[in-house]
Amino acid sequence: MLLVIAGTVLLFAMLIPVGFRLYRAQLVDDTSRLLVETLRRARAYAQSGRNDSAYGVKVVTASSSLVLFQGQSFSGRIALEDEILDYPSTVVITGTSTEAVFSRLYGTSTISETWTVTHGSQSLGVSINAQGVIDLE
Repeated sequence: MLLVIAGTVLLFAMLIPVGFRLYRAQLVDDTSRLLVETLRRARAYAQSGRNDSAYGVKVVTASSSLVLFQGQSFSGRIALEDEILDYPSTVVITGTSTEAVFSRLYGTSTISETWTVTHGSQSLGVSINAQGVIDLE
């Protein structure tokens, strides 16, 4: 009986780290997909000429949120049009820039870089090029 209990405890002790690793990987995957979806929606709004304006996405690390905004820049945006999407506070999104804006009708981007989505040792990249193409790496 004691051997069965010891074996069960050992099994759980081995599985817990695997479970946490899978959880972190899922958080990174979900947040990366949210970022890609939000960027693509901003680009689609801009290309369709919605409200005759450019659209962009700002990563606000202080509040762990993405802000899809209307305007040429986050500081000059029309705040009433903001769409705010939260992501887990344990996930970090980094890049040289924290804002990408897509031009009206053409959908070209103001940046060409890769943003990294990280939680612990798990990470994925989201690339945005000057033509406005957005990819999950």
